Amino acid sequence: MQRESRITVSVVSHGQQDMVSRVLEQLAGLKNADIKTVVITHNLAYEDLPKPPNASFALIQIHNPKPLGFAANHNQAFQHCQTPWYAVLNPDLEFTFGDPFPALLAAGEADPKLGMLAPLLIQPDTREAEPNRGMVTPFEVIRRRLPGCKSPDKPTWLVGAFLFIRREIFDAVNGFDERYRLYCEDVDLSLRILKAGMNIDRIIDAQVIHLTQRKSQRRPLHLLWHLSSILRLWMTWGFHGKYDILPNLIETRKRKIP
Repeated sequence: MQRESRITVSVVSHGQQDMVSRVLEQLAGLKNADIKTVVITHNLAYEDLPKPPNASFALIQIHNPKPLGFAANHNQAFQHCQTPWYAVLNPDLEFTFGDPFPALLAAGEADPKLGMLAPLLIQPDTREAEPNRGMVTPFEVIRRRLPGCKSPDKPTWLVGAFLFIRREIFDAVNGFDERYRLYCEDVDLSLRILKAGMNIDRIIDAQVIHLTQRKSQRRPLHLLWHLSSILRLWMTWGFHGKYDILPNLIETRKRKIP
């Protein structure tokens, strides 16, 4: 008897047809029977992308009548998730190191307390893993830009470029907070999953290249969205860095991140 597929993937295109086509081709090339459905959300007016001929997954394409934010787009795509796991992917990823999903599945199914996982995001130029992220406090925003600053030994939140989320947990915490149009919705989701009594983790055996866009450093509108999201996060959770739930709820595995 064939096992049920366990993963639904969501990717949003902001007119990045070439990038999204590349991600589709890479997902098809993995030949992973656990990927049941891939949902592509066209946030701008574009035609459907062709399904790769070797793809074994179902392809659903959503066309927004008007652009939505990161949170709203992935919440909308989640309505098509009928699998135990929901994967939120940026289009700027390269599966250079092979299939990351088996390691994520193995870790998640071995520990039912893990509500959300992520692979290591590898920087394309240095081939080093992006560091663990500390709590987004005023002090941390300044500290991490200082020379020689060290990252935390374990993550306090997971970056939204690639999130692997247990469906029942995503549903229980009502998904992403759609008041965040862009930036910090991943921090907020991490905190709400922790507050719900679950854990988060980065899995060192799963790695992908992240072709970081960093638009907030180049575009005034993105910078404005970034600043407003940080202020919303602080107003919601406080400035002090404990966010009312730390440190006791963070019980992620103690692994050395390369």
